[in-house]
Amino acid sequence: MELTTLKAASRVLGANRDNARLRKAGQIPAVYYGKGVEAKNISVSETDLRKVLAPGKRYTLLDLEIDGKAGNPAIVYNVQKNAITQKIIHVDFIKIADDEFVKVRVPVKLSGLPVGVKTQGGVFAQEARYLMLAAKPACIPTVLELDISNFETNVTFYAKDFKLPEGVQLASVPRTVIFSISSKSKKKDTAAAPAADAAAAAPAAN
Repeated sequence: MELTTLKAASRVLGANRDNARLRKAGQIPAVYYGKGVEAKNISVSETDLRKVLAPGKRYTLLDLEIDGKAGNPAIVYNVQKNAITQKIIHVDFIKIADDEFVKVRVPVKLSGLPVGVKTQGGVFAQEARYLMLAAKPACIPTVLELDISNFETNVTFYAKDFKLPEGVQLASVPRTVIFSISSKSKKKDTAAAPAADAAAAAPAAN
């Protein structure tokens, strides 16, 4: 398992103002925990952390070098951001091992214009943009990609329909809807039916 070193420093869990001072100094409060390890409160450089979280690197396998001591294998498990500024305010690192499955939240990327929309006049709707997966660290995908160009109308694509890479298991509900392509005409027919029923039930004018 090839790991990327990320330097970290121990910190004492204190008041919110202590965390604010850390962030002002360019450090992000964090915690490292997992099976067989006592939770450790740490801080990491915001600059170094952003490199780890760059597009396509969300699940980089890390070795947290805490106070100069390596041997703390981890991945970024959760990132908290300020709701207004979107600045990172806290990070959870979870311990990993070669032979253990880790649950991760992976983005879904759909590409292409479906035939059902392009030539059949259908309506496309993406319902889910992330899926929960369980995978061994070395098998964690950074993104789930799917070319939807050949999909026609009246289609619903579920999480269970994804062909997952070897060593990866679905952890989301299997019938989680990823996207659907519905027929416009069907929608019109459905909307028109109640109106037709109402008209048939109305008394004839004298």
